[in-house]
Amino acid sequence: MDAVVTPYYAALKLFAGIAGTGTFALRLPSLIAVILTAVIVTDLGRRAAGDTVGLLAGLLWAVLPVVSRYGQEARPYAIAMLFAALALLALIRLLDRPGAGRAAAYAAALAATGVLHPLSGLLVAAGHALAGHRAWRAWLPAATIGSLPAVALLLYATRQTAQISWISRVGEQTLRVLPGQLFVSAITGGMVLALAVAGLRRDRIGWALAAAGFAPPALLLAAGTVTEIWVARYVLVAMPALVVLAARGAGNRTVAVIGLVALLGYPSQVDIREPAGHGQDSARIAQVVPPRYRDGDVAVFPDRHPSIGWAPRDIWARYLRDPRPADVLAVAGQRADGRLPATECPEASCLGTPDRIWVIRVDSPADPLADMSPAKRSRIDAGYRVTQRWSYPLLGITLMERRDSR
Repeated sequence: MDAVVTPYYAALKLFAGIAGTGTFALRLPSLIAVILTAVIVTDLGRRAAGDTVGLLAGLLWAVLPVVSRYGQEARPYAIAMLFAALALLALIRLLDRPGAGRAAAYAAALAATGVLHPLSGLLVAAGHALAGHRAWRAWLPAATIGSLPAVALLLYATRQTAQISWISRVGEQTLRVLPGQLFVSAITGGMVLALAVAGLRRDRIGWALAAAGFAPPALLLAAGTVTEIWVARYVLVAMPALVVLAARGAGNRTVAVIGLVALLGYPSQVDIREPAGHGQDSARIAQVVPPRYRDGDVAVFPDRHPSIGWAPRDIWARYLRDPRPADVLAVAGQRADGRLPATECPEASCLGTPDRIWVIRVDSPADPLADMSPAKRSRIDAGYRVTQRWSYPLLGITLMERRDSR
């Protein structure tokens, strides 16, 4: 399951073997990636319009809420943005003076982007075609070779479409919220997009920036009108080019623009640093369960979820230390035998008759037993009643007690 992110998780596991699995350690690669991307963005801006625009492009990158958002997260998007920026830089150098070495550097950067997120990597390659055709003898073989890892991963992942079954088709509402989805802050996103359009030029670098910045979102939006595939973070690889174009479009007003973006983006910067700033208040479980824990308590989890069915057990394991409610139903842990969910005992036979059950979910429906197997549901429903509930973003906790308890 989730084959498309296997390379990232494999690399992160190796890194965690050295740095540990603390929150900061797991986020550190993304932090390093956005810092290095600032360097690449600065160089791209310098090549596009001189040293001053380059410096201001780097500063604009640094104050955008979306950069902070994904620089905080242990997922591959920040690192994919880094390699997309490197691929764009390699493309510009290849167009400037085609050669085997520069073609190899471009293929390597494109391949790394595709390994980290295959769909993003192919969107980058497709966008680059708008500029790469100017040196097609060098660009086409390099782009083909660089796209092969992404193609291989996507072909394998076609058997795992359930992982994206939660995505809906693009509609009018998608376009209405696009700046906010793509840039985390709608107002700063609108400013950057408007300035990026103003920064379009018909020179060699301008074509490359336009291709890298506008083609991936446009292509995925178009595809999203006919199939369920559009997710804003899949086109974050366009962000470095858009920022450079915006700095170019701002011209001598860039300093004021950076100040305005920093000011208007400040509320979003604060929000994403809140406990639920990434949409899930998972750590809150440590404030709810331990003060109310009793010996003999058990934890139960739903069997299904449209997207993240394994997350409740992860929250239980990550944020609750012993003593904690026992996961009595699991006979094999998560991520065993190529599967993300745990294996539970048949017919919930190992549940027993505990006095209290904690139901932990990543949603909070009216029925806390929703999405559970009939056997598990009937066992709990027949013998237990809800005594208390807590609901937070992507975290629902229900305490149930035996009906005959006093």
